[in-house]
Amino acid sequence: MKKLFLTLGLTLSLYGSMSIQEAWKSLESNNNGIKASLDDERIAQNKKSSATSMYLPAITVVGSYTHLSDPIKVEDQFKGPITGNIYPFEVDLSQKDVFLADLNMLWPLYTGGKIDAAQMIYSAKSDEAKAKSEMKKDEEFLKLVKYYYGAVVAQALYETRLQSKKALLLHYKNAQKLKENGQIAKIELLNAKVKLDGATTQTLKAKHKYEIALSALSHLVEQKITPSSPLFVNGVEKEEEYYKLQTEQNYAGLDILLAKEKQSQALVKIKKAAWHPEVVGYANYNLYKDDSILSKSLPQWFAGVVVKINLLQREDRGEEIEIAKLTNAKVKHLYKEALQNLSLLVEKTYKEMEAAQEEYFSLDSSLELAEQNYHLREISFQEGLSTSVELVDAQMFLLGAKTKKLNAAYEYVQKLSQLCVLSGEREMFFKLMQESGEKDER
Repeated sequence: MKKLFLTLGLTLSLYGSMSIQEAWKSLESNNNGIKASLDDERIAQNKKSSATSMYLPAITVVGSYTHLSDPIKVEDQFKGPITGNIYPFEVDLSQKDVFLADLNMLWPLYTGGKIDAAQMIYSAKSDEAKAKSEMKKDEEFLKLVKYYYGAVVAQALYETRLQSKKALLLHYKNAQKLKENGQIAKIELLNAKVKLDGATTQTLKAKHKYEIALSALSHLVEQKITPSSPLFVNGVEKEEEYYKLQTEQNYAGLDILLAKEKQSQALVKIKKAAWHPEVVGYANYNLYKDDSILSKSLPQWFAGVVVKINLLQREDRGEEIEIAKLTNAKVKHLYKEALQNLSLLVEKTYKEMEAAQEEYFSLDSSLELAEQNYHLREISFQEGLSTSVELVDAQMFLLGAKTKKLNAAYEYVQKLSQLCVLSGEREMFFKLMQESGEKDER
């Protein structure tokens, strides 16, 4: 058994102590999932920025080289004014190798609202990516709270089991002395040995669970750590309606639906724009041309306007607009449904947090009773007034009270973290934890 605990001590020496705030900062900075979501956010933001230039003209420089099998010619004939004879002649209008360079411009003057709608979509997609990034952080934050305080609970349960085993070991040694003095029967000694063996097995299981919890936490944070922030239970300072209001205003999941609604509104505008004409300005400026007659006859520049009206298309534009409107209505309905579901979720989580808090504080009297009962049973057993079974039962009752209190605190911090995420206030979790620590010090 000494070898077992020595192995655990050597294992823990490889781990560094870390508070949950430090663990969160490390996770937020190094988690690949969070990094990927931030990359998506930056990509969407860059696309939004690039869309601001859609109303600007597109200007290009075009250079060309063309080789002709024969120069372009003009063949004709003329009549001599004196002799009246007919003379044929031909003139090369171009060379065999033709070089041209032009500056072209296209400028959308009117698109029926398509550009505005496209910019609206890019803006909404940027909002959506930002909200998804926040949701990814929320997901990892909740996982951290679960794993971090899961390791705290596992450590406390292991230590409790260890204390119970030590108490039963002392009880067994006392029982041996009492048996030697003829104060108890052999069955009492055997019963003490059986309970000690059971406690040893339970302690080993608790040790393994603690090691597994540490491994899961370290894998999440990507470094070997042991928790230094204790479990806490603070007063419920905010009312339920406060969390509901904050959730409605700040929850990232709702921001995603709002962004989807914005995109569907833009889609309606794009479909309606199909009924409008498109007006595009164009211009060309010649930068270089050769010395041929044909090239010299080309204008130095020209400009104009093109108007395009779609009279008949394969798609039914009226149906396309109706489909876009229905999509927009669907997203609005999903948003309202999400609001209702979130309100119920906040109410449920809040009440579960209150229940965990009440259970935690109500267990103080049970824990005190269990400690007093165990102390009295221990004295009674030494005086021969109580059996080994009664003493062990008292020990198990004490262990159960400690375990219930730990589980209530663990339930509290999980529900609190969920409320903080729903209301978009992750930092409030750390604030309440620090306030709880200050109260404990006072």
